[in-house]
Amino acid sequence: MTVRHKSGTAKGSLFKYQDQLPSLPVPSLSKTLERYKKSIQPYYMRGASDPEYLRYCSVIDDFAKTQGPKLQQKLEQFAADKRNWLSHWWDDYAYLTYRDPVSPFVSYFFHHKELNSKIGKDQVTKAACLASKTLEFMEAIETQTLEPELIKNNPFCMESFKWMFNNCRVPEPDRDTNPRFSPEQNRYMIVIANNRFYKLLHHVDGERVGLADLAANIQAIRTHADTLPPVKNAVGVLTSTDRDVWATNYAELVKNPVNRQSLQAIQASSFVLCLDDDYPMTIEQQSRNAWHGNGTNRWFDKPVQFFVSRNGTSGFLGEHSKMDGTPTLRMNDWLVRELEEMQPPEETYSTQLFRELQFDVSAKTQTAIENAKASFDNTVNALDLRVWQFHGLGKSQIKLFKASPDAFIQMLIQLAYYKYTGTVRPTYESASTRKYFAGRTETCRSVSNESLHFVRTWEDVSTTKEQKIAAFRDAVSAHVEYITAASDGRGVDRHLFGLSQMCEEEKHDFFKDPIFAYSSYWYLSTSQLSSEQFNGYGWAPVVPEGLGLAYMVNNDWLHVNVTVFKNNQLGLEADKMAYYLGLAARELKETLTSETIKAKL
Repeated sequence: MTVRHKSGTAKGSLFKYQDQLPSLPVPSLSKTLERYKKSIQPYYMRGASDPEYLRYCSVIDDFAKTQGPKLQQKLEQFAADKRNWLSHWWDDYAYLTYRDPVSPFVSYFFHHKELNSKIGKDQVTKAACLASKTLEFMEAIETQTLEPELIKNNPFCMESFKWMFNNCRVPEPDRDTNPRFSPEQNRYMIVIANNRFYKLLHHVDGERVGLADLAANIQAIRTHADTLPPVKNAVGVLTSTDRDVWATNYAELVKNPVNRQSLQAIQASSFVLCLDDDYPMTIEQQSRNAWHGNGTNRWFDKPVQFFVSRNGTSGFLGEHSKMDGTPTLRMNDWLVRELEEMQPPEETYSTQLFRELQFDVSAKTQTAIENAKASFDNTVNALDLRVWQFHGLGKSQIKLFKASPDAFIQMLIQLAYYKYTGTVRPTYESASTRKYFAGRTETCRSVSNESLHFVRTWEDVSTTKEQKIAAFRDAVSAHVEYITAASDGRGVDRHLFGLSQMCEEEKHDFFKDPIFAYSSYWYLSTSQLSSEQFNGYGWAPVVPEGLGLAYMVNNDWLHVNVTVFKNNQLGLEADKMAYYLGLAARELKETLTSETIKAKL
């Protein structure tokens, strides 16, 4: 899938297509159930002829005649006066009522590639340039001059860009909130250094602060933080806890008017810029720092948070509740391109534009901070991360194989997992539904009859090369069909979720069968956001026995960030999954290259 937009911030009314975007459709019940039946066949020993499968099919057919049509009618009536029947439910279900910590379980990260530019590797210079360009992007949203995105000449919904800046998740018992604040009344960013929070103005008298003045003030913040004793009360780590725990601690914090004022300043800020004290060198160290850092020099509730380390490495961390990764991918991709062309700021004497935010921490909150740090350390130490990159194979060559690059890497993942475990398990891929108003994602179920046949055929020593290639192509075609349907709003999972939301009486046995839960228990959670400007992108597994597989398909190289819980019940290890990804990639490349050469002869 290629999203087209003009580079930079050229004039092109950001929201000009919003009124003409179609509403999210309610799929046909019969077609959803037909697709659902097919999607679960690979998990039965004998597939479509398995007695247990046939038994469940009779349950599905009964649902299609009894409770199903009633729920479908209710859902259609509910959707009739809405442009997106799913959006409010989904924000709540997937994010705002989700109680696990946002870091490291929900947030996603990008790590910027190393630059060979004139701005060098100085932390303050890099941070100032990053902030300056972010402000330029932010202003393009505010003035609606940012070019809207198109896919095959069809517009994408740009609604989520409204939530990128001056927004923050706020903890509440049971369900968080996510307020937006006025950009015009909050013309500042938050800079965090040595766990101290600084409010830095980025506009004065209606004018954006220049690069040199930003650099001078960020340098002054860095110096100020370095000359003071370490902060004992690192309040940022409280945002890393269970959401109900954080809500309780938040209620304690805001009892004090000093704290309340500081918290409101953080929440209403345009974005957060973190000046880190570490020197991450390896790609794994850099990705770890991007993913969660040490837990204390962050505010994990902000949707836009940048960090720059002492050695100039930088990246982005995003809170997920109001925005998926494609808008921030666009921003970060553009930012890094711009940074490569920038000149370092001239040294200047600048008026001080910042002040430190104060916190008056009670003994109760101090204990909560200590507990939060211990809990955070235990959580991240229980997770493993491995970055797998494969050079010499990417989008350009995959297209020569006459295969979809996304479907190719999905089948690569399936083959690697099968080589590793000898089985297939439910796999989630994120499919964008931004062609619809307020569209976010639908599930593409990557395991299919065709993908199962492919991995079995590929690993069968008795099959010919031609049979292996034919099975691969069938699997790729099946995957393209499913993800196309999902992006069109014709997937299985969101529709079934909507039907279940309509159910006021006891649910039909259709919803209670073990395969219903198993087929959406995502042992492999995958998603693609590709950029030549990043050397890292990732997030956590979504189930205890699962793998988080964030991937990029770039022109001449592949990237998969592998995350897994250590000591999981399946015994999976990130290093071993990376090994099998490499093995599968080499085999696919060799076999498909030989076919391509043969076809040219």
